[in-house]
Amino acid sequence: MREWSRLGAGVGLVLFLLVGTQLEAQVCTGDCSADNEVTIDEIILAVNIALGSAASSACTAADQNGDGEVTIDEIIQAVNNALNGCTQSTQDPWFFQNPAPSGEDLFAVSFPDAQHGFAVGSFSEVVRTRDGGQTWESVAVNDFWNFFAVRFLDAQRGWVVGEAGTMYFTADGGDTWSSRTSGTQQDLNGLVFLDPARGFAVGSGGVLLRTSDGGDTWNSTVLNASRDLFAINFAGPQRGWIVGTMGSIWHSSDSGASWQTQASNTGVTLYSVAFANEQLGLVVGDSGTILRTEDGGARWIPSVAPEIVPLYGVAWADAQTAWIVGDLDDFGEAVIFKSTDGGLTWTRQDSLNNNPLYGLAALAINGARAVGGAGTLLATDNGETWSLRNPAPTNDLYGVAFPPGEPNVGYAVGDFGAIAVTSDGGETWLSRDAGTTAGLFAVTSIDPQLAWVAGQEGLILYTRDGGSTWLPQSSGTTASLFGIQFVTGTQGWAVGESGTIRVTTDGGGTWRGQSSGTTQDLFGVRFVDVSTGWVVGDNGTILRTTNGGATWQRQASGTTEPLFAVACVDASTCWVVGGSGQTDTTPPVQVLLKTTDGGQSWTQQNVFCGSNPSVPDSSACPDPLFAIVAFDRQTAWAVGDFGLILATRDGQRWEPQASPTDDLLNALAFPTRQVGYIVATRGTILKTETGGF
Repeated sequence: MREWSRLGAGVGLVLFLLVGTQLEAQVCTGDCSADNEVTIDEIILAVNIALGSAASSACTAADQNGDGEVTIDEIIQAVNNALNGCTQSTQDPWFFQNPAPSGEDLFAVSFPDAQHGFAVGSFSEVVRTRDGGQTWESVAVNDFWNFFAVRFLDAQRGWVVGEAGTMYFTADGGDTWSSRTSGTQQDLNGLVFLDPARGFAVGSGGVLLRTSDGGDTWNSTVLNASRDLFAINFAGPQRGWIVGTMGSIWHSSDSGASWQTQASNTGVTLYSVAFANEQLGLVVGDSGTILRTEDGGARWIPSVAPEIVPLYGVAWADAQTAWIVGDLDDFGEAVIFKSTDGGLTWTRQDSLNNNPLYGLAALAINGARAVGGAGTLLATDNGETWSLRNPAPTNDLYGVAFPPGEPNVGYAVGDFGAIAVTSDGGETWLSRDAGTTAGLFAVTSIDPQLAWVAGQEGLILYTRDGGSTWLPQSSGTTASLFGIQFVTGTQGWAVGESGTIRVTTDGGGTWRGQSSGTTQDLFGVRFVDVSTGWVVGDNGTILRTTNGGATWQRQASGTTEPLFAVACVDASTCWVVGGSGQTDTTPPVQVLLKTTDGGQSWTQQNVFCGSNPSVPDSSACPDPLFAIVAFDRQTAWAVGDFGLILATRDGQRWEPQASPTDDLLNALAFPTRQVGYIVATRGTILKTETGGF
């Protein structure tokens, strides 16, 4: 820290150094009161912090980089902000880093050849590949409507259709897009082209559009106004089929000039239709419905699905090989079925993904591509195993960790063995092989190279090379582990099911049990040193130890709600969060407790989400909280359901921060006061460089 001889000289020096200097900041350095202005009193306070005569917590905004010190450069920036006004950052307080290249739901995919592919989805999202789906990039379309269908004639010419009759065309492989007039306000859900001139689109309200001039004009008819149509496909130039709600199937044998109904013998919604040739076809829909025909649809015969879930996409590789994709099973995994006997029987293939799969394209007998929720991009090149082609996981993420003071190197973990690592502050997140498909629930890191992960059935993994490789450790238990923390390179704890507490003193080489005195599930653990720590869990459980876990004492939380996480800054000051979601008969419950006496007493904290900023009111943000982190006695953050982010800058008053998502937020980490990360369902990773303020 720069030594200052006296306050007046320090301020004078700052003003002198500011001549001709224009510094920009992501946050308004020196704005202690967060009113977007810096006053002389706030500058004086910053100087006093620099001199050591005031605590850094008195004005956290003076410490721009969050290193616990106020330097001359930071005071220069504060004075500059006082003279010129606070620079408004163009960056949102919290912004997305993952999924990539897009986090929007993808509903359809088209491959005109083996190398070029295009997928479309919500909010006019278009992504493309030029290497057969190994890598993908986002393509800009200046619109906001959802796109539901895509069809490319070749690598250059393609169409997308979607919400409210939206229609776009590209002639340069997606580099540029031009809007086309569809002539309808109905949602358009399906699209097909027989050749560059003749095409069809189907949509809500039974609408059927047809063009014979390459899409310059479209003629509209209504097959049945009480039916929504979801897909259209042709087998050759003459014979086509349309499917939709209430088991609707229409057939044309004259290139779409006329359409007749076919009996499906089902009343469920049908979402996709595909034909291997003019006779052999498949239709899929709700409730695991698979219909098969060998006579062009004169008869549709049900096939048995391995899982009874909505099925959204079907595609043939040849007359024997076909795939189906769909929604999540009871264990939260998207379904993929494969047939090698022309659709007579189906076997389940692992997607290892917990986002619904909506779109499907078969490239060859052993090659297929699937797209789905949260921008998920899956591929198989051997016909048997599917792998993610997004750079980082789109699965639900449950844990995140950055070493203290290191905002660039971090780890995120989640469902189906998902591990993502970054070494550049999240500019890029990359998947790493965990060597398991088990759920991973928590991660801890003490330096950029060293981290541990806890997961299902007692699983503990560790890395000593920054996440490039992960190796298992023997935890000595089969209980699932929900929380883990290391305080040194050798000393760590893991907690989990049925009161399980495991401890290691040799970096995880050996783990042994500690008696928790409870059979409640334990979700969170936090130690402030090698001796003093807390564990929280189900039924309002709070445990404390002052001897490294040799003994644990139960503390009265005052609640029976589940407690999911605990954050402590010293042996006296901690916060605990928890609660439960809304049910048909009960409202949501939010728990946010604090202690300043080492846990002898815990009190519910005031949350200010209402219209009157002077009155505590959590009615506008009542949802449970799943994670909390504290930087010091004044500064802490908590996250929870429906994208809820709460923060305090005085250790007492909690207020919501602007959240860009309504995903369930599961964990967060703040390696510095300004830089923080949140992980959530659907592979969501958020970052702030302003403390979220």
